[in-house]
Amino acid sequence: MSELKRSARAAAEVSRINAFFPIMPLLGNRLASVRPFEGLTIGVSAHLTTLTAALVRELALGGGTWVLCAASDATTDYAVVDYLRDNGFDVYTSGSRDDYHSALLSHEPDLIAGVGGTLLDTLVRRFPEQAERVRGAVEVSKTGVVKVDDLDVPFPVVNINDGRLKPAVENRHGVGEGLWHAVQSLTGMHLSGRRVGVVGYGPVGRGVAAYARAAGAAVEVVESDPVRRLVAHYDGFPIPTLSDCITRAGIVVTCTGGRSVLSLADLAGAPDGMVLINAGHGGDEIDIPAIKRAAIAVDHVADHVVSYKLQSGRTLLVLTDGHPLNIVMNAGSPEPVLLHFALLGLTLEWLTRATDLPPGLITVPPDLENVAAELALTALRAAHG
Repeated sequence: MSELKRSARAAAEVSRINAFFPIMPLLGNRLASVRPFEGLTIGVSAHLTTLTAALVRELALGGGTWVLCAASDATTDYAVVDYLRDNGFDVYTSGSRDDYHSALLSHEPDLIAGVGGTLLDTLVRRFPEQAERVRGAVEVSKTGVVKVDDLDVPFPVVNINDGRLKPAVENRHGVGEGLWHAVQSLTGMHLSGRRVGVVGYGPVGRGVAAYARAAGAAVEVVESDPVRRLVAHYDGFPIPTLSDCITRAGIVVTCTGGRSVLSLADLAGAPDGMVLINAGHGGDEIDIPAIKRAAIAVDHVADHVVSYKLQSGRTLLVLTDGHPLNIVMNAGSPEPVLLHFALLGLTLEWLTRATDLPPGLITVPPDLENVAAELALTALRAAHG
């Protein structure tokens, strides 16, 4: 597909999104009226999907220079890259430059919005003098929040992940719904009657488990935190150990945001044909490299579906190479993601006028979440919701 056709496809998708849930145009109109980013450079590290394109197009109406880099190769849609470049944005990916985080930072951003914390990590560790001049940042993922918490950040970083909106709406309903849409699209499986193991019962795990049960699956939850494990029990889910769950589940989904949650050794008792899925932010919750090393045969069943045959004769089916399935597939309703994107934009606007903020992580102000929620409710009414 030519770059022109790819860009046009992304443009059409952005138009469709805005037609049915116009929260981004509402945000853009608000920013265009006050131009809060005039004279500033804003660096954005994000999954380069059509949802990100819809966001950045509206944020740019608020003035300033916007520069983007990919948060992950696996979640980069090059139609979106073409579309953004066609609209005058500098966009860096591993396909265009090896050190794409440094390429973005060469623009010396005043504000930063990130997912996963990698851009902020690069800034603080490799360019500490530049970090001293940054006015503030926004981080939207649990993985990024954990990473930033380990850094000596000399500027405020607003944590959207642990506010009220993102866990309740995007993490639970956006991921919970979108993940199973993507599974059905890739595999054709109907969930009814299947046994699903959900590893992790934070907001993402709760949504994944609830939507699987609503689709007719028998769901079990594995959780190391005793409070969350108790909540899962009272939500009506069996709470076995990981090894016990592995022996029964036909589908296992990791939802922790942590690394090496599911090892090859953990899968020793897995039934033949188990499907492995990751719904966490990173691509390393499941030890995919170890599975690949142990495989005696590999079958690329379909796009994003690979079967690994082990020495025991059993097979493991891995979706999207262990990367977050719903993001790679850009699956499910865009509304929950666009809601927290609107909050991201409002938070960046707030950072342009906020004073005397302490360095390091601060939780997103509730007033900003209220504004984002009102924008979403207005968008739903405008779309006859």
